[in-house]
Amino acid sequence: MRDPKLRATQDPVAPQQALQDPARRPLLLGALAAGAGSLLPWQLAGAQTMDKSTLAIAYPADVPTWDPNALSIPIIQNLYQSVFDSPLRYSPQLKLEPRQVKEWKWQGDKATRLEITLRDDILFHDGTRMTMDDVRYSLAERARADKKLLVGGMLNTLSDIEVKSPTKGVMVFNRPTPAAPIYLAFLAAYVAPKAYMEKVGPEGFNAKPIGAGPYRMVEHQRGSRIVLEAFDKYWGGALPIKQAIFQIVPEGSARVALVESGRVGLATQLPMREVQRLASKSGVTTKIYPVSEVYMIRIPNYVKPMDNDHVRAAMHLAIDKAALSKAFYAGVAKPLSVMTPEGTPSYVADFHFPFDKAKAIEQLTAAGFGTSNPVSFTFLTTNGVFPNDYDMARAIVGMWKQVGINATIEETTPAKLVEAAQNGKLAGPLLYNWVNSTGDPENYAGRIFDPRLRFSAWKDMSLAPRIDALMTEVDEARRMAGYKALNVESSQQSWAIPLLQAVSTVAYSSALQPTLFDNGYILPADMKYR
Repeated sequence: MRDPKLRATQDPVAPQQALQDPARRPLLLGALAAGAGSLLPWQLAGAQTMDKSTLAIAYPADVPTWDPNALSIPIIQNLYQSVFDSPLRYSPQLKLEPRQVKEWKWQGDKATRLEITLRDDILFHDGTRMTMDDVRYSLAERARADKKLLVGGMLNTLSDIEVKSPTKGVMVFNRPTPAAPIYLAFLAAYVAPKAYMEKVGPEGFNAKPIGAGPYRMVEHQRGSRIVLEAFDKYWGGALPIKQAIFQIVPEGSARVALVESGRVGLATQLPMREVQRLASKSGVTTKIYPVSEVYMIRIPNYVKPMDNDHVRAAMHLAIDKAALSKAFYAGVAKPLSVMTPEGTPSYVADFHFPFDKAKAIEQLTAAGFGTSNPVSFTFLTTNGVFPNDYDMARAIVGMWKQVGINATIEETTPAKLVEAAQNGKLAGPLLYNWVNSTGDPENYAGRIFDPRLRFSAWKDMSLAPRIDALMTEVDEARRMAGYKALNVESSQQSWAIPLLQAVSTVAYSSALQPTLFDNGYILPADMKYR
């Protein structure tokens, strides 16, 4: 597997669109003020006039930490990819491709020793060269030293990395790990500079992160904006977008107003109805497209009454998934019966979990509940992190109420969810967008139901040996058959509730040419103007 030649994009960047309809200006600015008070300083600055090399992006969430090995919050991966790059990466069509690692191959047929070859022209933002020592430090040494880092959970069979030269190494696993290459393109497997991180420590690194990605982080106003500047010594060559400004705008309607007014060149994760409305606007292009993510309800079995089989079955049976897709995603989001999207290798086409209110009531009755004696619990959801998340949560609560389930919505944030999950303190089931940039079932069911992971919600230790067997299975046909069986059983038992294949929504200046990835990535380095 060899490094493909990179083409330099040379199209000039057109200025972003200014406000085109003066009559709408007060309405748009009013929406900004009402939707996000923190935007007022931007309004006072006047309409944004970007030069041809600058792109402003309205983005729903901030980065809780710049430690790239610490967390797996999906929404922040666009920023991590921009600042740190990754050893491998999935193409827009989900094909595993070289990145910082230009070659990889297994030694023998046991899937325990993976040879990797690093490019020899990678520089960190401080000018130092990336070597295999940095790879070993980031993926192996740090995980051993700090068990809280997510990279250790993702690469939990990695014993060490043998450094053969500055660019060559062997990843050594303590048991067969046939899916290991996918983790070099997955959450948390980023390479940080060993010397710099050890010199400044965690707090210093968080204040001034250094990576080897296409952009340097030059400004971070927490909760407000992140400014990235193109790194002129990036191994991938010159970038059309020289400056990328991520405006942190949690409220979806405010992101819509920003892109509609021309104050940003692109806005992502927008409410579906607003994307449909913007489609008719001159100068704005919109896209609604399925991605390799799953909208689901994660269930913590350590919270009463989530340990009751009948209650979980009733929760699942009462949800009309097709109605959710039609109401909130224009029918584009496909209803799911298993925890993997159609088209992925472990999808089970002939299994269907029904929507059946009568059976839901029967299940609740068996648990001692009903419409006159409803079961009650807290239902966690974000608001604006993915399209129509809060609205979908409200609709699900309404469906549950019809059968005797009284769920109270509690709004939360990705950072709070991660902290609560890692500490085993989730207050109840949560509506969640499970991101899997690889499409491999190990990163769907294999991770969702692994009880040993700190971020897991369903903690059934009896599943650990089963998942271990799947993760070490070197026969691909048997591996997929095993994951398909796990997918079906997990849905039948409602250890988690698959809802829909996720969709991504984006609106941008019609002068912009973004590359849209099937895993949902929105990367400034892969954009240019016409």
